[in-house]
Amino acid sequence: MKNHGEARGDAIRKIAGWKRRVELGGFIGPAVFLFALFVVYPIIYLVYGSFFSWSGVGTMEWIGWANYARLAGDWIFRLALRNEVLWALFTIFPQMFLGFILAVCLNRPLFGRNIYRAILYMPAVISPVVIGIIWQSIYDPYMGPLADFLRSVGLGSWVRAWLAEPQTALFAIIAVNVWKWTGWSMIMYLAGLQGIPEEVYEAATIDGVNVFQRVTKIMWPMCRGTTLTLILLGVIGTLQEFALVYVLTKGGPNHASELLTTHIFNEAFTLRNMGYSSAISV
Repeated sequence: MKNHGEARGDAIRKIAGWKRRVELGGFIGPAVFLFALFVVYPIIYLVYGSFFSWSGVGTMEWIGWANYARLAGDWIFRLALRNEVLWALFTIFPQMFLGFILAVCLNRPLFGRNIYRAILYMPAVISPVVIGIIWQSIYDPYMGPLADFLRSVGLGSWVRAWLAEPQTALFAIIAVNVWKWTGWSMIMYLAGLQGIPEEVYEAATIDGVNVFQRVTKIMWPMCRGTTLTLILLGVIGTLQEFALVYVLTKGGPNHASELLTTHIFNEAFTLRNMGYSSAISV
């Protein structure tokens, strides 16, 4: 049997344990509450709503798996999936490659390099709505600077309504997206390059490594973590892309530049098919 002192010690430890739990709850509780309110609950409600026919207002009609069955015959959904794959391939890797080349160039002593870095990074902080409006003017086939430039160098036959033709609309927007985010990739690679110890470069110089080998055998492999991070962020960005596409083409012409986000938006807020848009989201 425990004596009075041991019992008192156990009681003190229990009180201290409960106090510790209360303190942890006080720190973690608000974050858990906000996460549940703004992330978990919307996801659960989205899945729940995907089993109903609902316009967003009024009565919800239970239809079971009908919304998911409808996806199988939705050619716009299949086209949007294809466009998502093309978007990921032609935005993530080109902007990574260009960003790495720019980072290598601007990582060496160069007059005004901080100004060049700021200019190249600037598109990443500009609103996609503003960028969309600017590039609508640039792509204008009649008075746009791109068309004027092509005519001035004898390539007038290349001028076309890039945003209005199904064959070019998606790739025209992809080009804008690459322009917007290449500076971000450059900054990420600059951070990675500046983390490489100077001793590595010194050893490479002693071994007679040339510039090309330094870039391909030292800089690129030692920036592997940055590359994987950019791929992850690029995939996330692809699945979230909306504003730029909506401003430039609204998913047109004839859904040629449709992404999942624009398809979800049109079904939910233009056609008032909240249940079906929820199924697409899921």
